[in-house]
Amino acid sequence: MEQGEDRRVRRTRAALRAALAELVVTQSYDSLTVAKICDAADVGRSAFYQHFKGKDDLLRSGFAKLEADLAAAEVEPGKIFSAEFFAHALRHRELYRALTHSQAAPIATAAVRRILESRAKKLLAPESSEGVPRNLRAALLVDVLISLVRWWLDRESPQAVDKIDAMFHELVSGILGTQGSTDNPC
Repeated sequence: MEQGEDRRVRRTRAALRAALAELVVTQSYDSLTVAKICDAADVGRSAFYQHFKGKDDLLRSGFAKLEADLAAAEVEPGKIFSAEFFAHALRHRELYRALTHSQAAPIATAAVRRILESRAKKLLAPESSEGVPRNLRAALLVDVLISLVRWWLDRESPQAVDKIDAMFHELVSGILGTQGSTDNPC
């Protein structure tokens, strides 16, 4: 939220984000129009365009909640933020599934990737013991996170967050190297 943003602006933006989230679960993203989103939010098109350039811009703005959740999460020593990300994805399972199987997938994935890579870079040492740079390790961690969350949420009965988090840590133990231990936290 921008400083000085008034309640009406916050309500309008929240209504538009909520309408998009609701619609994208029941309709394909590519079939959604600004008019449909505005109707569902009970907001005029001119008000929509005062806040967003189009539906893709509105979609990108919705990832601020994920960013805030990860920033506020208290991470255990020796762990990264994966459990918090998996918990967020599970809470919003239908939305994640809808977004990853639509024309919105590249936009959603890019937004999630930006958030997760930024977070991972803050937690990783500049280089691994073998000299692998932080940027490469962060990108690989995020690739595994995104692939695993998509696989997980596509299952009829997703496993518990702690089981998926354990799978993630097993998959990335080589990427984290000694940083995966409690002696050298991420």
